[in-house]
Amino acid sequence: MRIVKKIIFLFCLIHITFFFSCKKKTDDNFGPEVTITSPAENQSYNVLDVIQVKASVTDETQITSLSICLVDINHSVVIPALAIPVSSPAMNINTQYALDNIHLETGLYYLLITASDGKNDSHTYQKIYLTAIPKVRKSIYFVTAANVSQTHLSYIDSSFASITSYHSFSGDYIGSSISSYFQQGYICGNYTGSFTGINLNDNSIPFNVMANTSSNPYFTGYYADVKNEYVSRYDGYIKGYDYLGNSIFNANSKSGFYTQKICFNNGYLIAEERDKTSVTKKIDTYYSTGVAFQECSLSQDVVAFCEKDLQNVFVFGNSSGQAVVQLFDRINNNLWNPYNYALPTGSILSAVKIDENTYLIGHSNGTIYKYEYLNSSLTTYLTGYTAIQLKYDDLTNELCVAETNRISTFDYPTATLHKFLNSAETILDINILYNR
Repeated sequence: MRIVKKIIFLFCLIHITFFFSCKKKTDDNFGPEVTITSPAENQSYNVLDVIQVKASVTDETQITSLSICLVDINHSVVIPALAIPVSSPAMNINTQYALDNIHLETGLYYLLITASDGKNDSHTYQKIYLTAIPKVRKSIYFVTAANVSQTHLSYIDSSFASITSYHSFSGDYIGSSISSYFQQGYICGNYTGSFTGINLNDNSIPFNVMANTSSNPYFTGYYADVKNEYVSRYDGYIKGYDYLGNSIFNANSKSGFYTQKICFNNGYLIAEERDKTSVTKKIDTYYSTGVAFQECSLSQDVVAFCEKDLQNVFVFGNSSGQAVVQLFDRINNNLWNPYNYALPTGSILSAVKIDENTYLIGHSNGTIYKYEYLNSSLTTYLTGYTAIQLKYDDLTNELCVAETNRISTFDYPTATLHKFLNSAETILDINILYNR
């Protein structure tokens, strides 16, 4: 009997030991422990450097996954994660991690090592400081009309010494842009021309959206921001595309209307829309989802939208051929005249924002005017230049002026002429390409 009791006691002891051993595994509430030894806290690097990452990783059970990435001060990933092969529950990391995002700005970042044991994750951060790649202007691209059915994309090198033809496009033209972020160019047709993306590194075509030719225009408006492009069509659609031609935005104009000029204001799309059968025009505002939620009556033909701030957009254009400057208050859905005096006789051809208070206006009388909002003044900035397009290079403080057959650059604000080149073909647009 005594032997039986001993056997039962030993069995219970083994069972209890096994139970608590299993419970310890089941109650694993901690992720792997990570200790980073390289880089050092607050160590400095240049963008495009390579970090030598050294760390030790341990866990009482197992390590199922391990990765390294770079995040900004808001903990948003700015360089994709590098997966580290897992070998054991206790291991050392000794690898290189490339800071290969050329768009990173100067500032504080965090190297993040994420480890998992299959149940719990651990996140270990090491603060580092990055110095951005200096931003430089590479070239000025411009579009010319070879004839009614062909446009050319050419560029002027950084020395402004010569014009180089780059690519030819079939069909007509309505707008263009350059994305320094993706090193791509975009040209949009009107009746016959396609909406086409072009890689400026190798002259390849990442996408091409064909126009359906008819008696009406196919594309009616074009706009681009840093990363995306937007086109409007005569059938009322407003479409957004990424740099590969993938759809990222869809909206519809009001029935019977089509969109011409487009811009964004604090994430809201602002569109100049025109009735197909009358002279009625309006400004429509769309949510980022593509849903229209308000409209405002418009009397002018818009030449350019210039975002003033996160609530207001300047509207430069013409009413019956006469120059008009208005300000659209998006919050209150109101269009008003901030300049209470008569503008010079003639029409606005172009406009560009210098800063929130200052705008330059290309006028049909051969003058470029400076408009300042705070003191409601309009003064002569340059004479003798009929500017069909104006672009401001805030990196070099240069103003680029495109006339019908000439491109010129001026110092801003002194208006001192730097350089100019003549073009045998009619110039339609100019855009600036930077290295990033």
